[in-house]
Amino acid sequence: MKNYMRNLVNISLLISILVLATTIAPLPVSAATADPIVAEIGSEKITLSQFQAELNKLPPNLKQMANDKKMQKEFLEQLATSRLLYQEGVKQGLTKDPAVMSQIDEATRKIVLSALLQREIENRIKAPSPEEVNQYYLTHAIEFQQEKQVRARHILVKDEKEAKKLVAELQGGADFATLARDNSTCPSAAQGGDLGFFTRNRMVKEFSDAAFALKKDEICTPVKTKFGYHIIQVAEIKGESTRPLDEVRTTIENKLTQEKKSQVFKEYVDGLKKKLKIVLHPDVIEAN
Repeated sequence: MKNYMRNLVNISLLISILVLATTIAPLPVSAATADPIVAEIGSEKITLSQFQAELNKLPPNLKQMANDKKMQKEFLEQLATSRLLYQEGVKQGLTKDPAVMSQIDEATRKIVLSALLQREIENRIKAPSPEEVNQYYLTHAIEFQQEKQVRARHILVKDEKEAKKLVAELQGGADFATLARDNSTCPSAAQGGDLGFFTRNRMVKEFSDAAFALKKDEICTPVKTKFGYHIIQVAEIKGESTRPLDEVRTTIENKLTQEKKSQVFKEYVDGLKKKLKIVLHPDVIEAN
């Protein structure tokens, strides 16, 4: 809980300091009554609604914790401290410092650009319809094809003699997972040697060649790779297949949305270029 509290304090302070604060104008009497003041830093005042707006800027995990009144009081203290520091920076003339002004200009450009793209691009995009998604799935089936996969488990040892000994134990009825946990030097030993599903190109050639040649539940003779000697058993096999639409629907929706954004963005920028000419001088870059 203390760690979360420190995170809340640090993040809130960081947000408040990094975001350019502005002096809050005095409220009319009627407005002040409806929106009480929660902090005064010199002549600057922070109202309850402004304080709540700052709370709403917190990340979701911290915002939930901010429902606690004690946490809100600590946040208010840090918010007031950040405003105090900002006022001191202004008094020292930092807002007129060339380096600071450059950073402010850059931040302003980014904020304006983000707001413009949201208004002119994001807000124009409609979510892909089910018909569009279905059409894309049918006409791009090759994108959703899956290679053959196997789910294998293995025991990795350094010595061939030890590997052959373990194979003999397995052939005698020993449990593969138990032997893997007790003998394998691979991190997968903790999972009984289970490597999960993988395609042929995911493993080194010697390992893949052996694994993909096995039948379900079959165990191979020791296979040597640069890592050592492997004893492999295939637990499951998935042949080549096409992923079902429900499994890739979100992927298709995201791709179609991005394509629409790119198209709208290009059209928007082309329109602006017709109004305001852009002239580039790449020769200057080359000369320097």
